[in-house]
Amino acid sequence: MIIKTDPDTIQNYLSDASNYRGSSDKVYIPDNSNELQKAVSECYFSKTPFTISGAGTGLTGGRVPQKGAIISTENLNHIIQIDENARLAKVQPGLLLSELEMELNQNGFFFPPNPTEKNSSIGGNIAVNASGSRTFKYGAYRNFVKSLNVILPNGDEVFIPKNKYHVNNEILKFSSLRNFSYSIPIYDIHMPDIKNASGYFMKNGMDAIDLFIGNEGTLGVISEAELEFLPLPEKVLGLIVFFDSVDKLLTFVENIRITSKINNKLNYQDVSDISARSIELYDAHALKILQTYYPQIPHNVNGAVWIEQEMTEQNEDDIIFKWYTLIADFTKFTDFIWTALSENEHNTFREFRHQLPLHISEQILKVGFRKVGTDTAVPDDKFIPFYKFAKSLLDKSGIEYAIWSHAGNSHLHANLLPNSQQQFDDSVKIYDEIIHQTLIFGGTVSAEHGIGKLKKKYLIEMYGDEAIDCMRTVKKVLDPYNLLGRGNIFD
Repeated sequence: MIIKTDPDTIQNYLSDASNYRGSSDKVYIPDNSNELQKAVSECYFSKTPFTISGAGTGLTGGRVPQKGAIISTENLNHIIQIDENARLAKVQPGLLLSELEMELNQNGFFFPPNPTEKNSSIGGNIAVNASGSRTFKYGAYRNFVKSLNVILPNGDEVFIPKNKYHVNNEILKFSSLRNFSYSIPIYDIHMPDIKNASGYFMKNGMDAIDLFIGNEGTLGVISEAELEFLPLPEKVLGLIVFFDSVDKLLTFVENIRITSKINNKLNYQDVSDISARSIELYDAHALKILQTYYPQIPHNVNGAVWIEQEMTEQNEDDIIFKWYTLIADFTKFTDFIWTALSENEHNTFREFRHQLPLHISEQILKVGFRKVGTDTAVPDDKFIPFYKFAKSLLDKSGIEYAIWSHAGNSHLHANLLPNSQQQFDDSVKIYDEIIHQTLIFGGTVSAEHGIGKLKKKYLIEMYGDEAIDCMRTVKKVLDPYNLLGRGNIFD
């Protein structure tokens, strides 16, 4: 195990993609699960606060330490086993998503959730119940985690398979590998029935594994994960459609969302109709940024929608015809539709998708202010009024901004790019107003990036003090000295 204490060598561990910074005086870099367990135990018995550090791609300060030690999973980065018959991959937490996807794709499989940031780590993704463009059809990470090995804050290791340990009379019990038992009080917290990564998953009748998916590195350290994967579809249609009207764009999204939710319940091989697995939205400001890299984007557009649908050789013609026929009802830019059928064309679309957050991150670094960006989702029937509310606030602000959205999940990323302290302060006020409206509409303050250290006050607004106290109670049972992930989710 490598241990770093030199201040210069640990600087890279003190921030994440949010530009939030912390402090620490020691970094453990274990090479195997035994060393990981040893590092956790050493911190626990010396009462040293410790923070788990993944790839550093998080946007809420979750891996940023508040003093104490850091335990990095960077060397725990291997695929342990891939069982193609069972469609299960056993992996270490530091494995990058890109490495897992490459291995699966080469063998005719894919991992459905599809987070945008491919250099994120599997452990970090599980810690926030990450999701991505295909979450519209397949759901978030939670749906594909089949078992976890978790090292608890005191060093005990527990194996938690799905569908084995459940809540019974509000008490969750499971046994560690050393045959100790833990009783954890679970309270039934009302969570919105939408895409959600805000606080602990807590519900009567819940599966024990769900408590550790999305716990943001506060309840245990993932040492190994077993993930389900699926066979690659025979073919995938990709479309980027440009719109001359925001109202038509939003109505189009609502139309294809409703139809796709019905048809996505069927096997794609049996569908010859609209059945999107991804519905992504880009506003005019986002497209203006992207025109620097993609000058073929038509001018005077008011937004775009990127769609993917799985299909076969047999139903390909019918599906393409129905998409083009439907699109013609909603935009005059039908001659500018981008279509992807080959792997190279899909890669171009993926680069298009990734270029926007990459550009904004680079711009924020240059000006020295943190991006102020929402990660909110609302019920589907509230998405259009919510989108218009947010856009109106942003237009009035005079601050540069760009919107992109996992529109299939009614999930909005509204990104303000302040270039002065005054603009930053104004951006925070706008963010507060958007959060307030999100909660009025019954939405969530964080749909995929978690709470971390930057959104704690909004979690309280979302659930209320009583629910947060219930989460704290669970935390106290597993981490009585509040050592692990201190500052994440709660103060």
